[in-house]
Amino acid sequence: MKIAVKDYQLGEICLRYLFDQEEGHVSMVLLPKGMESCYEERRQELISRGARGPAWEPGNLCHLSLSHHPQGNGAGGTLKYGISEKMLKYKEQRVIPTETGQKIVTILEAEEGYQAEHIVTYTEGECGIEVETVFWNHTDQTVTLKLLTSFTLDNLSPFQRDDAPYKLYFHRFRGGWSLEGKHVEDSIEDLNLESSWTRAFPESERYGGLGSHPVKRWFPFGCVEDREKKVFWAAQVGINSSWQMELSRDGDCYSFSGGMADSEFGGWQKNVETGACFRAPKAYISVGKESLWDTCQKLTGMFHKYVDRQPKIEQTLPVIFNEWCMSWGKPEESTLIRLADKLKETSAAYLVIDAGWSRQPEGVTDPQEGNGDWEMDEKQFPKGLKYVSEELKERGIRTGIWMEFEVTTKGAKVHGKDWDDLHLKSGGNLIQTGRIRRFWDFRKKETVEYLQEKVIDFLRENEISYLKVDYNGSIGAGCDGMESPGEGLRAQMAAVLSFFQEIRRQLPELVIENCASGGHRLEPSMMGVTAMSSFSDAHECREIPYIAANLHVLILPRQSQIWAVILPELSIQEIRYRLTSTMLGRMCLSGDVTALLPEQWEEVKRACSFYEEVKDVIKYGRSFLVRKSTDNQHHLKGSQMLLRVWDGKLLAVAHSFGEEIQNLEEELPKGEWKEAASFGDEFLIRKEGNHLIFSPEKQWQAQAVLYVK
Repeated sequence: MKIAVKDYQLGEICLRYLFDQEEGHVSMVLLPKGMESCYEERRQELISRGARGPAWEPGNLCHLSLSHHPQGNGAGGTLKYGISEKMLKYKEQRVIPTETGQKIVTILEAEEGYQAEHIVTYTEGECGIEVETVFWNHTDQTVTLKLLTSFTLDNLSPFQRDDAPYKLYFHRFRGGWSLEGKHVEDSIEDLNLESSWTRAFPESERYGGLGSHPVKRWFPFGCVEDREKKVFWAAQVGINSSWQMELSRDGDCYSFSGGMADSEFGGWQKNVETGACFRAPKAYISVGKESLWDTCQKLTGMFHKYVDRQPKIEQTLPVIFNEWCMSWGKPEESTLIRLADKLKETSAAYLVIDAGWSRQPEGVTDPQEGNGDWEMDEKQFPKGLKYVSEELKERGIRTGIWMEFEVTTKGAKVHGKDWDDLHLKSGGNLIQTGRIRRFWDFRKKETVEYLQEKVIDFLRENEISYLKVDYNGSIGAGCDGMESPGEGLRAQMAAVLSFFQEIRRQLPELVIENCASGGHRLEPSMMGVTAMSSFSDAHECREIPYIAANLHVLILPRQSQIWAVILPELSIQEIRYRLTSTMLGRMCLSGDVTALLPEQWEEVKRACSFYEEVKDVIKYGRSFLVRKSTDNQHHLKGSQMLLRVWDGKLLAVAHSFGEEIQNLEEELPKGEWKEAASFGDEFLIRKEGNHLIFSPEKQWQAQAVLYVK
C-alpha cells in the first residue's frame, strides 16, 4: 500500500488527505495540532486463517450507493462499502481563497462518468470545518442515489497501531419531548463493533431521526473518542428532515459518517438526470484533545457567524416575555398593554403574544384549533394588532406573535376539503397527526403565495417585530410527490427552509424564534436562519436547569431560550430557582407578573439586572459542568454547577435538586477572581483559594455568581 499525504494547517487543526496511489482512493482525517505523526506505527498487514490482507486502508471522502450497482456485503446494516464508491478515483484538488478563509475542493470521478465533489470550508479563527458533498451525473443516463454521505472520517483512530481493543468510545446525545440532551457513552465493545475472527462482513451502528422533527430520539451528532490518546472527533449535520449517522468497523479502523437517511433507513432515493447534481446537507466537524465538552464547543463555535447575521437588536441578547402562562391561550389587547406597563421596569425588549390570538370556530377551547386562516380575533383585539404594536412601541417594547404556519388545524377554512390539493399526502391520503393537524405542501407555489399574504404581509402590516414559529407535529418518514417518500420529505423540508429564508429577506429586522414542541428542531440548518430556539417545552418544571446545562455542548447558549414562569403562588426560593435557570441561556419570562407581590416582583427585576451584567459571558463564553446527580430528569437528586468563562469573567450557575443534595467543588482557571455580582439564594457559592465550592443547604436552591479578574 503506497500512501501519499497532503496536509493543510487550519488554525488548531491539521487537515490531512491520504491518497492511495495504487487504488486511486482518497480520504481525510482531522488531527490536533502537534499530533501529525501518527500513521508510521500502524500495522500494515493482517493475517487471518493463513490469508493475508491489509490491516487498514485510507478509506473514502464520501460513501455513496447507486441503484444500478451491486450493494456491499453490509446490506440491511449499511449501504457503505459498495461498488459505487469503490469506482470513485481521485481526479484533482484545488484551494480557493475566500474573504474569511479558504475552500479545499476535491473531485473524485468514476469511469462511468459520475463524480463526487467534496468541499471543505474553513473560516479563520474557528476550530472546525464545514463539509459538503455534491454528486454530479455526467453519465449518459439518469442514475438513482440510494446513499450519499455529507461527511466521512475514515481510519479512526489514526493513533492506534492495531484494532484498538478497549480504547475507543462513541458519544451521542438523546432527544425527547422535554428530555433534550441526555448524554450517552458507549465503548466499541458495548456497540458490538469490535473485531471478529474474520472481517468479511462490515458491521455498522446506524442511528438517526425520521420525519420533520429531526431531533426526536437523537440529536444529529456523534463523537468518536480515542481514550488512550485523549482525542475526540465530533460532527453535527444540518438537516431539518430525516438523517442518519453511522459508526462502522473498517479493518483495524472505524469509519464515522453521516448525512441524509438512506434508502434502507429513511426510504430515500433520488433520481439525478444526466448533467444534473445533488448536494448533501452541510456537516460541521471538529477535533479536540482536552475533553468532550471542549471539542463540542469548538464545533458549536462555528455557528456564531450565522447568528451574527441576525437583526442588530439580537446581538445584545434582550430579555423576552411570553404571555402564554398568563393568558393560557386567551390574549387580550388590554392585558398586553397592562403587561407592557409593568415590563417597563425591567430590561425586557419583546412581548410575545402566544397561541389563541386568531379567530376560532364557535365553541372551540383549544387555542391551536382553527389555525391556518390567520385572521385576528376582533373580540380580543377590538383596536387591532397594529394598535397593540404602536402602544407597546411607545413603552419601549417590541411586539411578538406566535404562528404555526406550516400546518392547518381543524376548524380553519383552509383545513377543509377545497384545500386538500395544497396539503401533503402519503399513499394518496392526507397526512394528519393527532386529531387536528395537517401539513401545507411548500413545494407548490400556491401554498407559498397564500402564506406570503397570511404570514409575511401580515407581519409587515401589523408592525410585528418578533415571530415565534411553532411546529407541533411531524410529517413522518415521507410524503408523495417525488420518486421516493424520503425524497418527498426532504424536498418539502428544503422548501420550508427556503420560506424561512424568504421571511428573513423581506423582513430583515424581524427576530424569529425556532420552536418545535420545544426542542425538536435544535439542528444547525434551522438554527442558522433563526435568532434563537426554544430549548425545550419544559417551562414550569424543576428539570429546566438540568436540560439547559446539557444543551451547552449542542447549541450556542445565546440561542437557547429558557423560560422562567413566575406566578403569585410561588415561594421566593422557587422564584429564584426558576430565574437562576435562565442564566444558562436566553432569559424568557412568563406568568402573571402583574399580580406579584412587591417582594416577588423585586426578585424578577434583580434577575433582569443580573442577566444584563452576565449576558456577554452567556454570548461568547466556554462552559464546563460539575454534576453529581441521578439521570431521571423528572425525579432529580443531587446538584449541579455550570461554569462559563470569557474575557476575564466567570459565571457560576448552581442548582440543588431533590433528595441527596451534594456539595460540589471545582478548580478555577488561573487568576485572581473577585465576586462582582450575584443573584439567587445567598452564600451557596463561595471561593476558597483557587477553588469554587457550592454548598446548598436545602433541596431546590439556586444561585448565580459573576466573578471578574
